Amino acid sequence: MKKRSDDIYQVFEPNVFINDFDGLTVASSHGSPWKYDTYVPVIFAGAGLDDKKVTRQISPYDIAPTIAAYLNIKPPSGATGSLLSEVLVDR
Repeated sequence: MKKRSDDIYQVFEPNVFINDFDGLTVASSHGSPWKYDTYVPVIFAGAGLDDKKVTRQISPYDIAPTIAAYLNIKPPSGATGSLLSEVLVDR
């Protein structure tokens, strides 16, 4: 006999945004199963960086190693992403 019930996931229709999660009001979310919700902008701005647009697939995990390389320091020990070489091309 089960002591707990199965998990239930509520999936909203595309383009429906729910901003109240158990009383916690949120401004954004990237947790839906819809393809459009997987696109998250990543922006690097700073001295010596030229304007570029990267259209290949990247991950938020790529941010830490890229910033570390820009600063010429060792990446965090838990960093698992890849270097975004486009950010450092002209450096």
